[in-house]
Amino acid sequence: MEEKKFFFFLTFQIFLILSLILIPINGGYPNLISKIKTDSIKDGIKKMSWLNVTVVSDGFNSSYWNNGSSSMPAIAIDAIGTIHIVWNDFTNGTWGTDQEIMYANYTVATGWSNATVISDGYNGSYWNTGSSSTPAIAVDYTGTIHVVWADDTNGTWGTDQEIMYANYTVAMGWSNATVISDGYNGSYWNSDISEEPVITVDTIGTVHVVWTENTNGQWGFDQEIMYVNYTTTEDWSNITVISDGINGSYWNTGYSYNPAITVDNMGVLHVVWADSTSGKWGTDFEIMYANYSAVTGWTNATVISDGYNGSYWNSGDSYTPAIATDDNETIHVVWRDSTASVWGGVFPDYEILYINYTATTGWSNATVISDGYNGSYWNDRGSYSPAIAIDSANTLHVVWYDYTDGEWGNDTEIFYANNTPTIGWSNVT
Repeated sequence: MEEKKFFFFLTFQIFLILSLILIPINGGYPNLISKIKTDSIKDGIKKMSWLNVTVVSDGFNSSYWNNGSSSMPAIAIDAIGTIHIVWNDFTNGTWGTDQEIMYANYTVATGWSNATVISDGYNGSYWNTGSSSTPAIAVDYTGTIHVVWADDTNGTWGTDQEIMYANYTVAMGWSNATVISDGYNGSYWNSDISEEPVITVDTIGTVHVVWTENTNGQWGFDQEIMYVNYTTTEDWSNITVISDGINGSYWNTGYSYNPAITVDNMGVLHVVWADSTSGKWGTDFEIMYANYSAVTGWTNATVISDGYNGSYWNSGDSYTPAIATDDNETIHVVWRDSTASVWGGVFPDYEILYINYTATTGWSNATVISDGYNGSYWNDRGSYSPAIAIDSANTLHVVWYDYTDGEWGNDTEIFYANNTPTIGWSNVT
């Protein structure tokens, strides 16, 4: 579980990168190709025309006031191209000495805004005295910004960590923070740690949030994935467990965590997470998936990182999934995997794997995208915590942090690869 915390809290969301593509895995085993690892291959990796890095959490108008650690950024872009970023921040101020959630935005006309605290200080009241961390952000079709995070501030909800929410509209500015993981109709039953929130908004403006929950219930004493939604007519819903208990069957006895969520153009929700429940796929951690539609409700969880055509070849642990859907309703999922093969896989050489789903073909087999481009297996260190986005041309963009050494040094860097419908996966940058 400590490994889980480590990997989650190191997740990054965007920036620079290095060389790669994928290895199709057929019949459960990849073609055996000689592994090539030389510094000349690494140093000769093609570079893309990326802009230089810009600090966005400090230095507004040349005033460097932010002297605490800033981490765990999350990003969203609205319909007119404004970039919105939130992150954890330890900088002290009128809000106190506790960690808060900060926000900044970018427009072409004005550039980057100054950072502002959004988890405390509503109407001058600094009531949030606990640690606010791991934010997630989404923007709806009206331009309203929605932010969730984990918070251990005490209140009527108890002394346990809860999921908090705030939003921004042009007319009202930032709202006060509110707990959404407990207190439905005045019942404060959620008595344990709520963490790892993620958020999305559908085309009609419904807000959907999932997170990892440690509270015990009829689902057992294991961690589960919980869900709530918000509509302007109904307000926040009660919590629903979505990783266990479908049709009254509580079969998921392992730990469920690292959730990720997306919604497609038809309004169907798609959720993935890492899960330690044992089954025909083995006793290793796998990536599980469930979806929700207004017609069918929540589906049962299913393993998607192993068992392609009945072949359970994925014997390593699968963690930190990320998910996106394109304009054709194809589902795309990436994650970090320790399964060993021609690309390595054994610690410290973890890789990023990818699968997709279409209504006609179902789930594809997993493909390594962080190593093996044109048969060259140069990436011999750990690849972690991927994030994925899809543009209007249905090009996939994937980033992760990587320990592989090269001309950039022996420090951890951000790597990138993309996939186009006509070309396939690029090399890593």
